[in-house]
Amino acid sequence: MLRIATTQIYQQAAKAMNERQVALNKVQQQMATGQRLLSNSDDPVGSARLLSLNEEIGRYGQYQRNIDLANGRLKLEDSVLGDAGELLQQTRELVVQANNDTLNDSDRKAIGKQVRQIQEQMVGLANTKDGNGEYLFAGFKSQTQPFVMDANKQTSYHGDQGQRLIKAGPSLDVAVGDSGSAAFQVDAADPTKGVFASLDKLAAALETPSPQFHDVMANGLTELDQGLENLVGVRAQVGSRLNALEAQESANGDFAVHLQETINSIDSLDYAEAATRLSQEAFTLQAAQQSFVRIQNLSLFNYMR
Repeated sequence: MLRIATTQIYQQAAKAMNERQVALNKVQQQMATGQRLLSNSDDPVGSARLLSLNEEIGRYGQYQRNIDLANGRLKLEDSVLGDAGELLQQTRELVVQANNDTLNDSDRKAIGKQVRQIQEQMVGLANTKDGNGEYLFAGFKSQTQPFVMDANKQTSYHGDQGQRLIKAGPSLDVAVGDSGSAAFQVDAADPTKGVFASLDKLAAALETPSPQFHDVMANGLTELDQGLENLVGVRAQVGSRLNALEAQESANGDFAVHLQETINSIDSLDYAEAATRLSQEAFTLQAAQQSFVRIQNLSLFNYMR
């Protein structure tokens, strides 16, 4: 019975020393990482809360990445629409100039060449790609060139009416572009309408003046004004989306800070308290080690070995 009792004392002393070593290591690891919770067992409720909060932080990180993507596409679209509007305005000035009776057919043909150049530039703008190599004005068919000009200078639309949305916040979805049909008033079913058709008709009338020349110019001016008005309207929508993204980005940032503060309140280590525990655990471990050594040196244990 004595042998069993002394063996138990030995085991208990060894166990106490190991427990104190584990406790000391834990405090040291907490101080090294700055985290209070090293495992779920430290605080099951707090750990579950941390998991939920970190998932939420991840979602807000994705919102920010979405906003960055949307900002890039919308700013590019705004720039392209602005350039397109300038080209239409230049065309309008050329048409007004050409409609002057002091010009002869040769002068008007020269102006017609300029309008053709503008038409080609407009097609180039409408086929702009974003940083990922996707067509900006193709709708959902982002890998398909939306506008194609044939040998007869007729421009057709090969995109669709789709409008991609991104999630910028918990309750905000924002369109990151506009279809070519919406931006340039092109109807895939009726290619005789829209900005490109208007430019083609004006260029053709200037290249080959007819008795109806002034009527064509007048109708062309009306269509150009409609195209300009449409571009301004689409561009205003783009500006509204950019403003919405800016406001949502600010709100997301504020909430992300709140989430991080909540995480810190749950998991951040109180270094002053941890330093006190470190000192206590070191002292307790030292006492346990000394006690273990004394037990090992008892004559009965020496005899048992």
